[in-house]
Amino acid sequence: MSCRPVIFEPLEWLYVMRLATRLLPELSFHRDEEAAGVAASLGGVSIDVLRDFDWSSPVVYMPPFERLASGSVVVAVEGYTARKLERRNVRVDVVVSDLDFEPDGVWLGRWAVVHVHGDNYWRVPRGPWVYTVQSWPRGCTFNISGFTDGDRAVYLAYYMGAKEITISGFYPHVVLKRDDAVKRKKLALASLLIKRVASRVSVGFL
Repeated sequence: MSCRPVIFEPLEWLYVMRLATRLLPELSFHRDEEAAGVAASLGGVSIDVLRDFDWSSPVVYMPPFERLASGSVVVAVEGYTARKLERRNVRVDVVVSDLDFEPDGVWLGRWAVVHVHGDNYWRVPRGPWVYTVQSWPRGCTFNISGFTDGDRAVYLAYYMGAKEITISGFYPHVVLKRDDAVKRKKLALASLLIKRVASRVSVGFL
């Protein structure tokens, strides 16, 4: 399958990054271009492989989830969540992760969408993955907007053509990995971005 870089909605990406850089100036946005170059060198696969799934009614599971739902495709946010779903005998179709929460779990999905950015690019391995970036894409990389793994998974479902999205486990008050000011600001941004997607397509929460 041929591969060319795609940015799904340039104006949305610019809006998201303007919010993110204003809210989280301590992050390494200045290295995002370098990160995109590294991602392009990793030999990823085309995002079109994801179109083999039925995206009409995806379920997006986030790390604190407890409730299961029926849907057309199962999306796990982070390797941690993929392992948790595996323990419940749920087969994961797509894992969305920047590899900072039980990264080995991304192999449990049929496909992984791995995000490469200025704070992780030196530790992202080569894999048979879809690589996303948060600058202009190049090579075989893609920009699907969003900022955290959770809201990026929701944007992905929307851009893949979802008619309705179910989200299980988006509880901004529940912090699993760490509880600090940066994490709290990321969760606040994720909440705002998910609401933006919810203004375009039906989104339900469990």
